[in-house]
Amino acid sequence: MADYTEIKGNRIQYLDSDPTLTSATEGQVWYNTATGTLKGLTQIKAWSSGGSIPTATNNNGSATQGTQTASLSFGGGNTLPQTIEYNGYAWTTSNNLGTPRYVIRGAGVQTAALGFGGYTLSPNGYSAATEEYDGTSWTAGGSLPSARANVGSNGTQTAALAVGGYPLSPGNNTEEYNGTAWTAGGGYPIALQDVAIAGPQTAALGAGGISGPPTGGQTLVANYDGSSWTALSGTIPNGQNRGQTAGGQTHAVVFGGNTTAAGPPNGVVTTATNEWDGSTFSITANMATARQSYGGAGTATAAIGFAGDLNPGASNATEEYNSNILSPVTGVWASSTNLPQAHNGSGASSNSGTTDAAYIAGGVTGTTPYSTDTATEEYNGTSWTSGGALSTGRISAGGAGTLTSGLTWGGYQGPGVSDNTNTTEEYNGTSWTSGGNLPTAQRECYGDGTQTASIFGGSFTGGTTSNAATYNGSSWTSITSLPGGRFGGAGAGSPSAFVLSGGAPNPDTLEWNGSSWTSSGNVPLSPIFAMAAGGVQTSALFYGGESSGSLISNTFFYNGTAMETRSSMAQSQATDNSGDAGSCLAIGGGSPAISVEEWDETALGNITSSTLTTS
Repeated sequence: MADYTEIKGNRIQYLDSDPTLTSATEGQVWYNTATGTLKGLTQIKAWSSGGSIPTATNNNGSATQGTQTASLSFGGGNTLPQTIEYNGYAWTTSNNLGTPRYVIRGAGVQTAALGFGGYTLSPNGYSAATEEYDGTSWTAGGSLPSARANVGSNGTQTAALAVGGYPLSPGNNTEEYNGTAWTAGGGYPIALQDVAIAGPQTAALGAGGISGPPTGGQTLVANYDGSSWTALSGTIPNGQNRGQTAGGQTHAVVFGGNTTAAGPPNGVVTTATNEWDGSTFSITANMATARQSYGGAGTATAAIGFAGDLNPGASNATEEYNSNILSPVTGVWASSTNLPQAHNGSGASSNSGTTDAAYIAGGVTGTTPYSTDTATEEYNGTSWTSGGALSTGRISAGGAGTLTSGLTWGGYQGPGVSDNTNTTEEYNGTSWTSGGNLPTAQRECYGDGTQTASIFGGSFTGGTTSNAATYNGSSWTSITSLPGGRFGGAGAGSPSAFVLSGGAPNPDTLEWNGSSWTSSGNVPLSPIFAMAAGGVQTSALFYGGESSGSLISNTFFYNGTAMETRSSMAQSQATDNSGDAGSCLAIGGGSPAISVEEWDETALGNITSSTLTTS
């Protein structure tokens, strides 16, 4: 057996500290003399949960060239005509297939997909139909030469591959689609169904599949050059079939499926993920849920799988695979000191506050609905102490400013003749005094700014409004209304540069430049009500809130153009906030909650080395 010197051409390095870790360091080994440890750098390979699909299903088709942030699922065992799109966080429904079916196969991307073959229930039978999706709706394309299901597939909408399938007649067929019609390609080395196909029409990989009883799952691996298939010496372990694949001819992953015979009871479903390096399959990280016959897409380093047959039962789970030497962390939430008592719906110091000098005021502090409070709690980065009480108890009020120069406005006082309030109060770090009243009594009128320069957009006055106004330290002035009414949106910035996102019923993102509103990049998960926000217009963090009746823990970063995902909070909650985009507090929230979490944007993606041990 070759030793390290023969393989690498040099001896293991003795270093007094770990080297600078980059992609060039991958595979290197060194001895850290300071810690007395042998260390190396290897890839992190793992599956993680994504957003669940609305209805559990199996035997669904997918846009195989899609990505983790733009996937497409269509058809399926109990969702025959359904089309749903994934944005990296959540699935949304689109227009149905023209021909409802399951065991359908696909190709392409979310905005240019292809669906073909499958089995229909009315009338019962196999289908030769091909349909093309443009990101909105399906239209008929050229039919397959023969009706069948369980086809191996990949490629694009205008250059797709269909391999084998059932019924097997002859079963090793390869057909190529050119955007209009299917034509015959080179025959696969054996007749089979459910073969995993990776890559484009002119450079594809085929692996596994089922050749039918009694032989069952196949271990064959083959390459396609656009005209003919060549069997390779490599094999896929356990005859893996009915799984999903991502990647290309020289680097691919095959994941899930089953590892035994075809037909009822459909074998043993597996969590196995096998990675192909161009010549050999090797086992990598397992999926969380064993499944077969489901949708998938992506690359060999960033794959996605969704739905599936659990044998028995159907799945609504989405899982995402990542293989990277970089730890995919762009900031983290960490637990901070809990509140003295649970709070929800409090006004809070906003982006002018800091994580070691913050306050919240009012809100609900007990379990009685709408039992508003006047309490103020002050935070010094380590502990909470009581501050001066509000004159008017309120929930769902706007808040801005700092611990020693705070502002709160509007809000809900509780059931009664004057449910909402138009009062504004200013805080000096010790006590609250009256400020200029709002033009109208309203609540869920969230915004941002300082005690002398604040802004909000949208509110609830008994109905949704498009109200927007700014505060100058003594009075409120109405500004141009929002393009559409909303309440419960979150905002960050100042009266001259403000970003507003979320709310109901119009959750889109808007920017204010001091004179007009314009649309910008939306939060991927929609709708979200009562998020918290911190930062400025070009660098804002949005987090927590409520979506579809459930509290959420999602975090998003707005870069001035688009929303990016960030690590979720530990607790799902609607939140009160303080701080800027790089260092925010999530305070209380929920129903109500006592927890406090702190965001640190400086904890960016990093490369970590591993200590090597002997056995």
